[in-house]
Amino acid sequence: MEETGNTEQAIFYYKESVRIASLIKDYFRIASASAAIASQYYDEDQLDSVEVYAQKSVKLFEQINSGWKTQPILSLARKNFKAKNDELGREYIYKALQIAIEYKETNRRMLLLVYRTLSSVHQNSGVKDSSLYYAKKAYEVGSEPGLINSKWFRDGGVYEVLYKAYLLNNQPDSAFKYLRLTLTTKEAWNKEKYKNLANFQSLLLSEATRLRELEKQQIETQSKIRTYGFLAVLAVLSIIGFILYRNNRQKQKANQVLQEQKDKVESTLSQLKATQTQLIQSEKLASLGELTAGIAHEIQNPLNFVNNFSEVSGELVAEMEEEMKEGNTDIALEIASDLKQNLEKINHHGKRASSIVKGMLEHSRTSSGEKELTDINALADEYLRLSYHGIKAKDNSFESDYQTDFDENLPKIEVISQDMGRVLLNLINNAFWAVKTVEKPLVMVKTEQTENQLIIKVSDNGTGMSDDIKAKILQPFFTTKPTGQGTGLGLSLAYDIVTKGHGGTIEVESVEKEGTTFIVKLPIQNN
Repeated sequence: MEETGNTEQAIFYYKESVRIASLIKDYFRIASASAAIASQYYDEDQLDSVEVYAQKSVKLFEQINSGWKTQPILSLARKNFKAKNDELGREYIYKALQIAIEYKETNRRMLLLVYRTLSSVHQNSGVKDSSLYYAKKAYEVGSEPGLINSKWFRDGGVYEVLYKAYLLNNQPDSAFKYLRLTLTTKEAWNKEKYKNLANFQSLLLSEATRLRELEKQQIETQSKIRTYGFLAVLAVLSIIGFILYRNNRQKQKANQVLQEQKDKVESTLSQLKATQTQLIQSEKLASLGELTAGIAHEIQNPLNFVNNFSEVSGELVAEMEEEMKEGNTDIALEIASDLKQNLEKINHHGKRASSIVKGMLEHSRTSSGEKELTDINALADEYLRLSYHGIKAKDNSFESDYQTDFDENLPKIEVISQDMGRVLLNLINNAFWAVKTVEKPLVMVKTEQTENQLIIKVSDNGTGMSDDIKAKILQPFFTTKPTGQGTGLGLSLAYDIVTKGHGGTIEVESVEKEGTTFIVKLPIQNN
């Protein structure tokens, strides 16, 4: 009913839902319907009613310990901002954010809506950095599988807050990009594109027909001129003048048509370039998706340590309290020493988890284009493990051995670490893909150096490639994976990053039924 815009009727049916749910004591449905009523009253500017139903919804959700209480709390925040009570509005919005993050795994939609609202709030307050930060967070959540194709992402709201945030930050290029995406999403530009293409083709056909008719008329006119050539000089001059005048008008019209066609072709080319940019961004987001499962596995280990040491520390505190009551100070001090060691271990593993999350954020962040000294061995080792655990999480039956052979004396070199991480992730993912069907799968990552080059080799003992496939493997949109499982842009992007971004090379060595090796060579002398 919300989709029809009939607010009055929507409120009526939501209240009926509350009444029926009350009869069967379904508190979740009562709370959900109350939250929806509060949202409807907000659209009608009935702020007192928003307060009543939102508070009722929050209370019920808290009774059943549900993360959906984010929705009514968000309504309370929006209500207070609309009522110019900014301080209370901020209190509610950050409370909603805290709950949405806590329940992210089961209710990512609410986290997306909270980030969008926070970005809008900071935009209205003129806070540039926070506005852009929360807009990006909304985009990050909305781009996750399960939401990117949902109404909450496709309604254009995420692109709109990004557009306004970039506009506020005086970044017109990015603002224009997301403004275009906003308009495209909201107006179903795909249909318009094809419709315009059909109209353009129809226009070309009509224009060609018209030009043929003009040509035919011109031939007929010239024939008449020759037939009546014996007419008086004055008549001949008049006819010639008329023809010249008409030809000039026809030329002007033809030039105008050609200019319109040129403009339409240029517009089509711009749309194609925009589509290409979106495909490249999709490939980057896909690589982030590949990391997610691996990150989850990597972060689980330090979290297990934190949980275990926390439980032991709780027991130690209870034991220390008993000893203190009995006056055993020495024993209590020994327990305190053990407790201190546990806290140091908790801190250590907490920092490890934090570093893993920081690494993921660096990968997902748009590249700044600035190079920095990077330990290639550490980078390759990290992405090897993340790639394996990511694939393992998607396919529990997948098994493969993987090994490293790193040159311990390898120097740090200046690279764009996010971009080079994407290159390594793509090459390693492809290697694991290639060994899925072999009996004893093995993926090897090796580093070495020559006098002026750092070399990275990613090898597998998989199915290998024919010479024909090897010649095309680095071309854009070429893939050997089944339809829907690859864009064909991964290796092409990796090639551009290495060659254009870092002045290096990528080489491929492959033998069918024996395996493949990708060799990345990066210059050292420039670092």
